Amino acid sequence: MSQATNNSTIKGARLIDSAANVDTTEDIHIVDGIISSKPATDSQVIDATGMVLSPGFVDLYARLREPGLTRKGTLKSECHAALAAGFTTLLCSPDTHPVIDSTATVELIRQRAQQGGGARVIPLAALTTELEGQRLSEIATLRDAGCVGASQADQPIADTSVLLSAMEYAATFDIPLLLTARDPQIGGAGCAHAGAVATRLGLPGIPAATETIGLARLIELCRDTGCRLHISRLSTARGVEQIAAAKQAGLSITADVGIHHLFFTEKHINGFDVNFHSSVPFRSERDRDALRTGVTDGTIDAICSDHAPHDTDAKLAPFPSSAPGLSAFDVFLPLLMQLPALLDTPLSKILAAVSTNPSRILASDKVASTLAVGETANLILFDPTTPVQCSSAKLLSQGSNTPFLDCDNADIHLESGLPFSGKAHTAWVRGEPTTLSQ
Repeated sequence: MSQATNNSTIKGARLIDSAANVDTTEDIHIVDGIISSKPATDSQVIDATGMVLSPGFVDLYARLREPGLTRKGTLKSECHAALAAGFTTLLCSPDTHPVIDSTATVELIRQRAQQGGGARVIPLAALTTELEGQRLSEIATLRDAGCVGASQADQPIADTSVLLSAMEYAATFDIPLLLTARDPQIGGAGCAHAGAVATRLGLPGIPAATETIGLARLIELCRDTGCRLHISRLSTARGVEQIAAAKQAGLSITADVGIHHLFFTEKHINGFDVNFHSSVPFRSERDRDALRTGVTDGTIDAICSDHAPHDTDAKLAPFPSSAPGLSAFDVFLPLLMQLPALLDTPLSKILAAVSTNPSRILASDKVASTLAVGETANLILFDPTTPVQCSSAKLLSQGSNTPFLDCDNADIHLESGLPFSGKAHTAWVRGEPTTLSQ
């Protein structure tokens, strides 16, 4: 990665911005970090023929590990890996150490992220102190300190009265809640989808009802409180149906899916491959196909990375004892570029799911990203056809816990048969450009 001049003329790129209903090929100018109708006299010309220029991606769920778990990842390493994946903005999950339940932790993350460079980081406030599900955090104060929403990460709130109070509090201050649908009493000891594969392998299961019962509770409380509710990392066909029905009823509810859940199923854990151990389990082919349909018909609004980098030791244990999560940033863009053909949907719709839709969900000027003249450049320029191989020697994230590592394209765990391609060229964050590939 290298720093480029603030004045650029990007020639010949395909411009895609679903917020403005733009999908065209023309030149675009950036002057002093602002998108302009005219070039500067000293503009650097970027020949972007065959490339795509889009609003920068916004990741609604990523674990960046710092503070507290720097052996797994640092803000510097993960933010640079995210930038190469197309993300100019990351929402940091609150399950750091310390938990993001104080303004001091918010300020610590802000300072370290700013020093490290790469994608900009916006913390999510812990909905309850220490994520213990008992006492509400001062989420309005944390919002004022820079958080754009509140989350419980992977920790559900067992006490429904606490959850109701949290949603009433959030509704009062119009703070979006980004929550994973999970019943705290079902499947807590599981490590894989409760289906035929887990049964054959002797693995403790996480039933689909864990999500659907938890989701039903969230939807009913959303109905009563009128809060802005975003369901993070949906995984079941029934869950997609529940979201569709809630939207049809006019509730203020949105949802996303992790990128890997559009590709993998329970079958991929055959052989006890710990790199497929995910906190939100990979489920049946029917579930995966429903998630794909949810993306194409708009029931699912966004696609997140669900990035979870781990050090090598975390994945050395047997499958049930290994740390759950997949490192996503180094393969996110090539996976995303599979989706237009795989889902038979336009590239513009796929890009909306990682850029303009997340911005709309958060409704915050902190994450706004557009190609409109006069706006600060938070953009990504990428070549969708450049072949990519996930090599251990070229990883940008500290996490190597990905099933794609050092695989030949023919051996990649995908049924599409499509080339594994998609490489970022240049990113602009707050108007500052970074060259990602020459």
